[in-house]
Amino acid sequence: MKKVLFSLVMACTCIAGVKAQEVPIVTLQKGEKTQLFYGADAYKEAMTAAENGNTIILGPSTFNATDITKAVSIYGNGYVMHSGKATEKEENIAYATRISGDFTIALDSINGQPAKGLYIEGIYSNNRIWVTRHLETATFTKCRFQNFALWKSPNNNDMTTSKDVQFNHCRFASWFEPGDSQNMTISNCIINALGRNRDNSTINIQNCVIITALNSIRATFKNNIIHRSIHGDYDFEYSSGSFNPLHPACSAYNNVFCADGDFLSNVITKDNNWLNIASSTIFNKDIQTYSDDEMYELTSEAQTIYIGTDGTQVGIYGGTSPFNTTLTIPHIISKDIAPKTENGKLKVSIKVEVGDNTL
Repeated sequence: MKKVLFSLVMACTCIAGVKAQEVPIVTLQKGEKTQLFYGADAYKEAMTAAENGNTIILGPSTFNATDITKAVSIYGNGYVMHSGKATEKEENIAYATRISGDFTIALDSINGQPAKGLYIEGIYSNNRIWVTRHLETATFTKCRFQNFALWKSPNNNDMTTSKDVQFNHCRFASWFEPGDSQNMTISNCIINALGRNRDNSTINIQNCVIITALNSIRATFKNNIIHRSIHGDYDFEYSSGSFNPLHPACSAYNNVFCADGDFLSNVITKDNNWLNIASSTIFNKDIQTYSDDEMYELTSEAQTIYIGTDGTQVGIYGGTSPFNTTLTIPHIISKDIAPKTENGKLKVSIKVEVGDNTL
């Protein structure tokens, strides 16, 4: 943790030393050695230079996307679009780490076996992400994704296999398709549209807010708030129509279903769910579509009525690790760099927030 903090502060100092304006910077940690990369392609260059097990730290800026081919740890500066002291020129994204462009996740093999241990935290992606090769022992934490799919390629319907993959405190603004997944855990996440997986998949979805779930999904649902379930041929941009029961292979415990419909008529294993509860009763507002700005907080009354299997409230603020946007490592929350030097010195003020250790 201290090494990560040191690299973060050093990166900030280098930004000030290069010029008194925003400079995209990436730090690559290879054991005791540290390399710095500058510019919009810094992330690409760091990935090229990295080896399995290395750590890549992305500063608060926008970087061109690159395919992820190595089991590295990638730490961004968060996805929240702060306003604060951000100037109009910076478009209020001064403190977020933004990845621009589509990219794939296809880890290289090690001695004939898939590389393991990919970790990604604190990035904002507004494009498509495709997992095109078997993914094992990977974690995605506190990220904002647009489209995320486990498929062998963007142009066919062959799902990619995965094993022991976790998503924690993430947002999926458009769709998320988990593919052929074994022992996948999705906890305290916000999902606009939850897509397809295989019959033999084992997925545990807990303490999430799901706007739309395809009725072809096979999963164990615990302590979630689910607005609607619809047929598998659903157009994700279409927000109305008939609502369908979940797949019989699902299990459902202590979930709140908001839209009118008998979502559980086909589900064999179920207990203590709430049906046809208006979202305005849960959130004190009618929520039918996803919004990056919505925090999906339950009303005080709903927090005491809709209780999950563990005794905490359903939704993203329940469970052992309630939803928050604070990263697990120290990160920049404000910065003020003078436009010019005075007496040969450049005034720089940077505030760093301590990481969240609940995950």
